[in-house]
Amino acid sequence: MDDFHIVQRPASAGERQFWVAEQIAPGAVAHRAVGHIRLEGSVELDMLRRALVAVHRRHEALRTAFVLSDGQVVRKVLAAPATSDVEVLPQGTGFTEAADQLLAPDSFDIAAGRVHRAAVTIDPRGADLYLGFHHIAFDGLSMEVFAADLAQAYARALGSAVPDLAVRHRADPVVLEAAQREELAAYWRSALEGAPDLPADGPVLTQRDIVRAAITERRATWPAALWTAVRDRARHHACSPYAVLLTAYGRLLAGETGAADFCVGTAVALRSAENADEVGCLINTVPVRLRGLGEPDAVDRVWDAVISGIAHAALPTDEIVRECRSRPGRRLPLFQTLFAFQNWQRAEYAAGPVCVWTVPVRPLGCAGELQMQVAETAENSLEVTVQAPAEGPWAARLEHMLSRYGRLLEELATVEGTS
Repeated sequence: MDDFHIVQRPASAGERQFWVAEQIAPGAVAHRAVGHIRLEGSVELDMLRRALVAVHRRHEALRTAFVLSDGQVVRKVLAAPATSDVEVLPQGTGFTEAADQLLAPDSFDIAAGRVHRAAVTIDPRGADLYLGFHHIAFDGLSMEVFAADLAQAYARALGSAVPDLAVRHRADPVVLEAAQREELAAYWRSALEGAPDLPADGPVLTQRDIVRAAITERRATWPAALWTAVRDRARHHACSPYAVLLTAYGRLLAGETGAADFCVGTAVALRSAENADEVGCLINTVPVRLRGLGEPDAVDRVWDAVISGIAHAALPTDEIVRECRSRPGRRLPLFQTLFAFQNWQRAEYAAGPVCVWTVPVRPLGCAGELQMQVAETAENSLEVTVQAPAEGPWAARLEHMLSRYGRLLEELATVEGTS
């Protein structure tokens, strides 16, 4: 237990941004997320509780308070998690109901280190574990790390061993050298020079309005044949399927607004071999400028913009805004819409007689005036969610836009000569 001392370290840029966002809009659902882990097999609740405690103790992000010290946001790593119990929900409780329970008012307090909660529902075939997190401590890829460690701890608990896992100490955030910072800033100033806002009719929403708003959403699942065609199209262009999906989204927005030049925000993972097994907020949201969407080489243009943004993602979002925002106003700067694609490898982890894997989930709050997420499912299909603040300019158009996106993606993925 000597590893569990209290230490104080600098917060990362992403953590500082979520800390500021929490001060601007305390309790906003957009700052939170709920993950879903399926456990297939005969689940023993007491063993699951012990395994969860072990995972919480292993990862510093899950027992870290974020506080202001000498005018700077810092991580205060606690000796033990502020919360570690798991709530048992009635059998049949689904994702939406579990999320409502986990994200109830006052569920989180980042200054006290209350950054996560857990709930489980047991059924005859196994259990569904739902994990509520504040984004300051967690990102999408953290779910895979959590599931792998949970399986290991559960197997140890079943074997009558103490399920303690080695502590995963977090490295201090990378500090950019002045020359590197200027090089990154120069890239973004050039890449975003003159980039206009995405046109939108209706009320102007501030960032606080957006993250606090009730959301309207529409969802659809598209067949494996379309996903196969998207992958084939990507291979033809020697790019990621993400570029094909984003090109279709750009064409959708261009058709809805008449815009020929705009930016879309996308989250970039800031992970390397050194922190691949770390739970935490290891992302940066960068703008991808979309132009020439009607051209035959639109996918190539989009892919070039994506990989250039990834290559320069080390400059934090708030610094990109400071460098590039040229027009003051109440709207979100640089990009007003976001696009996300969940297609990381979802392994199955053995935990004694139980098999553990993660399940794709949808966002629960809006970070922009409009956002779309596409997720690859276990059935090799595509699950698409489009969301907007209920009082914003896009809410009434989501059904139409979702249908239109499907048609645009099918057209793009089945262009003659790409198979």
